[in-house]
Amino acid sequence: MDMFSDKLKLLFIFLFLFSCDTVNDLDNLEEIDSFSLLSFSSHYDNSQNLLSVFSEISDNTNIEKIELIITSNGNLQNGEVIFIAELFQSPYNQNIFFYEGQLSLSEEIYIYDIALIFSFNDNSDNLAYFDKISTPIKPNILEWIVPNSFQLDSVNWTFLPIELTISNLNGIDNIETVKYEVQRFYDGCQVDCIFDENCNNPIEDTGYISDLSWNFIHTNSNSSNEIHNYEVNIPMRPINGQGFYDTDGNLVFSETDCGRTGLVLFKFIVKDEDGLTDQVIDIPIEITN
Repeated sequence: MDMFSDKLKLLFIFLFLFSCDTVNDLDNLEEIDSFSLLSFSSHYDNSQNLLSVFSEISDNTNIEKIELIITSNGNLQNGEVIFIAELFQSPYNQNIFFYEGQLSLSEEIYIYDIALIFSFNDNSDNLAYFDKISTPIKPNILEWIVPNSFQLDSVNWTFLPIELTISNLNGIDNIETVKYEVQRFYDGCQVDCIFDENCNNPIEDTGYISDLSWNFIHTNSNSSNEIHNYEVNIPMRPINGQGFYDTDGNLVFSETDCGRTGLVLFKFIVKDEDGLTDQVIDIPIEITN
C-alpha cells in the first residue's frame, strides 16, 4: 500500500555506529529533526513479487548512500531483518532516490517495518527514517443488513436501506469501490399501459445488471481493527409509477406505468486498490405493494 507525504518535514531518528553488521544492535537512539525528507512512498505488488520505493530529500550534496531495510516482527531494534538494498539515485533529479526489484514476502504477514538509513560523506552520524509497508490482503464482506421484504408506497418515492460491514486490513484508503448489482424477477403492472406498451409483461433478468451510480457510501471506520461500514439508500418507485425529482426540481427518473413488485436478488462487491475483490450473491428481497 502506498504511504505518501507531500513536502512534509518528517522526524528522523539519530543512529549511532550503524552498519549492516550492527543493524540488530541499535540500542542508542535519540530523536532529532534536522533533516528533510520531502516525500516517501512504498508499494509491494504480491502478484509479481515487486517492491517499489521512492524518496525525495531536500539536499543530496552530503549524501553518501541511502539504504533500505525491511524487518518483520518488529522494527530495527528488535525485528528480523529480511531485506537490505541500496537506493538508486535518479539521473534526472539527484534529490530523488528509488528502488524497484523482486522480493518475495510471506503471505502470512501483511505489515512490515521499513527503514531508510542515510549515510553522509562528512562521516556525520547516520540518520534513519521509519515507516511501514503492507502487502495486499483481500477485503472481506463480513455482514450485510437487508430487509426480507420492502413495501412500496402507493404515491411517494421511498428508500430501501442496505448496510455492509467490510474488513480490509490494508485500511480504508485501500478500498476502491463498494457496489451492488441486481437481478430482477418482477411481475407485470396489470394496468392500462400508457408509457410502455409492454408494461404488463414480467421482467426477468438473465443475469445480474449494474450501473456506475450503484455504489455504497462509506459511513465510518474502526482503525484499530480495520472494520469499515457502508450504506446505500436505493430509491424505490411508488405503485402509481410517478417520476422522481431532486431538490432543485430536476427530473431524475421519468414517470412509468407502475412501480414493479416481485423478487430482487442482490450482489454486493468490494474491490480494493490492488484489484482484490470479495462478493456475496443471491441476497433476496421481496418487493410488495
